[in-house]
Amino acid sequence: MPELAQSQPAPVRGRPPLDLSPVVLIADDERALLELLRYALNAERFRVLTAADGHSALALAEASMPQALVADVGMPGLDGFGLIRAVRGLYPSLPVIVMSGDSYYRGRPVEAVAAEHGAVATLMKPFDVAELQQAVRRVVSPASPQSARQWDPAHLLSANRNAP
Repeated sequence: MPELAQSQPAPVRGRPPLDLSPVVLIADDERALLELLRYALNAERFRVLTAADGHSALALAEASMPQALVADVGMPGLDGFGLIRAVRGLYPSLPVIVMSGDSYYRGRPVEAVAAEHGAVATLMKPFDVAELQQAVRRVVSPASPQSARQWDPAHLLSANRNAP
């Protein structure tokens, strides 16, 4: 009698499985730091998108609907605060964490300018990666279905249909 081949489920064609891990967008022009921060937040079960400049980060924000933005102040072109203003036009309540290697931005303390831009935390470089992990966990829980659902396109569409 011929041996029956073990059947395995056929791969689903088209889209990969939906990843409901919260998306964190990090913008910084220091590539080595971007990779370190990506690794640290991936370890916390966040899906991390990175951009090396403000304009690229804005394009990613438009396409990905992140649950948090981590922005370096001192990027060339569109700096961190310009990025925050632009992203706030898309997602007014998006939690933002500011990073900076300088204590002052245009003659004013970075923490004060960050607070005016609605930042939930300001990290001064060099900082311990655990500080970033903790700041991100405070605003987005990796295991929380509620945080993932908040930005889920299906949830947004149903919420918009129920709006007056």
